[in-house]
Amino acid sequence: MSKKNLNNQPMERALYAFTTERAGDFLLFVESQKDCYKFLCLPGADPFYLTFEDYTESIKRGVLEFVDQLPEDIFQESLQLSKQK
Repeated sequence: MSKKNLNNQPMERALYAFTTERAGDFLLFVESQKDCYKFLCLPGADPFYLTFEDYTESIKRGVLEFVDQLPEDIFQESLQLSKQK
């Protein structure tokens, strides 16, 4: 079974790469909120929000590509860095 999402939702601690205009930037999935998904934009650890539809469309069109699922300790460290800003 692939680690890619099978239900059009980001998996926990998933890291995605932009493949087009923002190539070189990454999104780290943080949580699902009421109307959107919250990510951290890396580098920089700034919050980045995508609606459910925008996320699905970005994956389908290849704008975002799944890279890996971060280990829990690295994920937690990334969250802490974002809070220090």
